[in-house]
Amino acid sequence: MPKTPIKIGIITLGCPKNTADTESVLAALPVEAELADIKDAEIVLLNTCAFLQKARDEVYEKLDGLKEKKVIVLGCISGLLKEDIFKDYPQVYAVVSGIHYPQIAEIINAVAQNGRIFAVSPEPMKYVEMPGKTLITPPSYAYIKIAEGCDNACAFCLIPRLKGKYRSRPMESILEEAKDLVKIGVKELILVAQDCGLYGMDLYGKKRLSDLLLKLAEIKGDFWIRVLYVYPERIDDELLEVMASSPKICKYLDIPLQHGDPDILKAMRRPYDVNHTLDKIAHIHSEIPDITLRTSLIVGFPGETKEQFENFLAFVKKIDFDLIGVFEYSREKGTAAYYLENQITDKVKKERREKTMLLQQKISLKKNKSFVGKTLRVLIGAYDPKKKLYLGRPMRFAPEIDGQIFVTSKKALKSNQFYDVKITEAEIYDLKGSI
Repeated sequence: MPKTPIKIGIITLGCPKNTADTESVLAALPVEAELADIKDAEIVLLNTCAFLQKARDEVYEKLDGLKEKKVIVLGCISGLLKEDIFKDYPQVYAVVSGIHYPQIAEIINAVAQNGRIFAVSPEPMKYVEMPGKTLITPPSYAYIKIAEGCDNACAFCLIPRLKGKYRSRPMESILEEAKDLVKIGVKELILVAQDCGLYGMDLYGKKRLSDLLLKLAEIKGDFWIRVLYVYPERIDDELLEVMASSPKICKYLDIPLQHGDPDILKAMRRPYDVNHTLDKIAHIHSEIPDITLRTSLIVGFPGETKEQFENFLAFVKKIDFDLIGVFEYSREKGTAAYYLENQITDKVKKERREKTMLLQQKISLKKNKSFVGKTLRVLIGAYDPKKKLYLGRPMRFAPEIDGQIFVTSKKALKSNQFYDVKITEAEIYDLKGSI
């Protein structure tokens, strides 16, 4: 008599790196498991983020809504939990850190029999391989994780404590996954890691992101390759030459800059020669004139004076980036910045974020308007029957974090295909166009 299927629900919180982890875990489920909606699931896999206090609060909010389920906690928060979580949250039946993901099938089977599992160990010295992948993204794009952990010691960040030292994934494994994804029709491969620019240093003794991009571009097929999270100090001429060399490689970089005042950057333990950073950005533009640049910035770091914030705003104007994400500093216990004096009030942090976003909206609108009348290659995703519009993305927009193009067409368009779209209108974040 066949076993009754174990119905598994999945909730993924946090960044694309967590999405990639979830997809690997789903590929390793026991054979008697089947995916189900949360309301119908017996066991829920909760893949967590713990980067900020807000993210940790969201984990507990999710747990409060899952009191009738058996929950297996995965992801970043697992390393911060103790076994008393089973007493405080009886719905939690297992806590599993990354090194134990290959044993997820056995853990699920044990939980199905009411077992309690606390599988949390220190982060390993090498990248943990997870064979296979079950996509949870739309069919047009997929995230490929190329490394784990981080060697940067930024004063505001918990990631090294949560994820350990930087560990590169072997290149052969990445290429094999990429080929499999292209075979099933994925049109955009998105490389993710905490610091993509450092890829290969631990495995091969030198940075190998450029080599990886070249090998990915050699894969047969019509698809894009996008790389996220490359710190400015990792960007060299070799990388820029490779990015410019292939039409498959998105002319797009997400460069975490954090701030624009040298003293605040120094306190953050980030490169603080602002003029050098500005020269690097100018050089990037000279090598790839049509490149789209995005960054993430932090306002309200401890001790940030009005003058330093004005320096920051002036920096935002100078860099003239296409896209930015602005975050209010979050005081995280376990980071060096937690102990700094002159913490900024939530009210001031909010005001500074809003002021920065208003400035960037003007820049983003100007950038988008420059594309009106031009034709862009667009990857079509979904169709909105109410508005009679197709939704798509050009190379300059990454999924989930950037804008999109609303496309009109007299003929039916196929989803997950590339089309040339003439841009007719520009908004702050989005574009409109027609076939």
